[in-house]
Amino acid sequence: MILFSGLAELIERGRRMRAYTKARNEAEAMTDADLADAGLKRWQLGHVTRVRVLR
Repeated sequence: MILFSGLAELIERGRRMRAYTKARNEAEAMTDADLADAGLKRWQLGHVTRVRVLR
């Protein structure tokens, strides 16, 4: 039973990491004008991505 629990945790971690990578790539693709419209600076993208994905 413990083996399956560990496997489920690894699968969930992989899913979350793929979602984070996808969201980070989308955020990095934003232009500076889009960031200014959203009131963000480029250095804030990591935090924004973590909040969106890992909540």
